[in-house]
Amino acid sequence: MSTHDDLFKTDAIAWDSDPKTTFEQWMSQQPGRGTSRAHIRISSAEVYRAQWGRFVDWIEQKSIKLSEVDSVIISEFLENLATNRPQRDRYRKLIQRVLADLIKNTAEVGFMNPAAQAMREEGAKWKEADGNLPTSFLKPEERTLLAKHLNSAITAEKEREQWREARDRAIVGLCVGAGLKVAEIVPLTVNCIYLADEQWINLGDKNSQFTHRTRPFEYAVQALKTWLHHRARMATEGNLLFPSDIKPIVKNGKTITSIHPSTLVRITEAMIEESGVKALRGDAHRASPQTLRNSFAAELFEQGESPELVADRMGFAHIVSAERLFASWEMWRNS
Repeated sequence: MSTHDDLFKTDAIAWDSDPKTTFEQWMSQQPGRGTSRAHIRISSAEVYRAQWGRFVDWIEQKSIKLSEVDSVIISEFLENLATNRPQRDRYRKLIQRVLADLIKNTAEVGFMNPAAQAMREEGAKWKEADGNLPTSFLKPEERTLLAKHLNSAITAEKEREQWREARDRAIVGLCVGAGLKVAEIVPLTVNCIYLADEQWINLGDKNSQFTHRTRPFEYAVQALKTWLHHRARMATEGNLLFPSDIKPIVKNGKTITSIHPSTLVRITEAMIEESGVKALRGDAHRASPQTLRNSFAAELFEQGESPELVADRMGFAHIVSAERLFASWEMWRNS
């Protein structure tokens, strides 16, 4: 092993401290295509190096370490690439391969690679180049079935599992019954929630001064109240509305309090199956957090609400976004 290998092992510390040099070390260890090729072609390495350098420059401009990258950050990066969908996906695949190396020794069981998650998220704007998938919604009967499940009795026997079950139901409730997206749910604090005579959720974007508020449907309010009861009963620490655990977890010397975005996707998928909605939709029609957010807008449109109100409730900066969603909903409803 060379001195270079000793200095730049591909571990989390190396990736965070010097992602470009560590990438070179990582790339030198990757096999090329074909069983007879021991290393990546020089021409391919040049392409990978340029792609990786562009991604690293982008996250460094935002003061984001590689270990902090999640699916939201990756989607935002891909969205800002002035290229077509296949090219964007090539960037995503490279990021996925690198992150697989980064998290290979630390990822929890069931943890999804953030770049893989970016691929699975419906409605991600980076996919809009060269043929985006059509916008999807839950049918009214599917929403009703899901809402009924969210407000049904907690089934877990152990208190910790009751805590988690109530939390997960409230999370899904805020997606489908309040139109929140994953990036809004993760940082929510208890003081963002108002459940008095009028129920409101105040939301802000940490990267701007833009804020908005939304009014959840009654079934989302009830799921949230049940969660707050269990949250208080178990003396949950911190002010995050949906923490990763009852008390902060220290992992690899780092204190973890926030729930990971990929965990929210797994929670959604599990709830869709538990509620019976998956059986109605079939395996060909997944229901992601974005599908649930779209369904919140659909329910408002069904009630005769205007795109202006939907834009206000969902935090769209421009009304045209709600108008496009309305057009997609009409096409979906009439298909």
